[in-house]
Amino acid sequence: MANPVALTVTDLMANGGVAQPAVNTIDTNGTVPAAVEGQHERVLLEIINADDAALTVTVESGDEGAGAIRAGVGDLAVALSATGGGTDKKIIGPFEPARFQQADGKLNVTFLAATGAPNATVRLYRLPKSA
Repeated sequence: MANPVALTVTDLMANGGVAQPAVNTIDTNGTVPAAVEGQHERVLLEIINADDAALTVTVESGDEGAGAIRAGVGDLAVALSATGGGTDKKIIGPFEPARFQQADGKLNVTFLAATGAPNATVRLYRLPKSA
């Protein structure tokens, strides 16, 4: 199998509700972009590691030429434990555009299992703009 070409973004609704979206399945080590349209500060990643190996999820620092003037701070790496049962769950974000925005406005997320290939699910949410 292979990772999705891009992570699907679900827009949340102010004063309302949306159905829980389908998951993006991650089963290959590598980087997957998310088309967040430069709205990094409104994005949250929900990650569940169901593998017997630990998983590192890294949000890559951005492109200084694209306005990511704090890209020099570096990547954000978050470790998820090896549980084998999907019990290690993390919510990561929101993200600072000045640190994470890529030249194309996307957010790049890298998945790396400690051994073998990952077995994880991801949902990506975009918070509504404040009124």
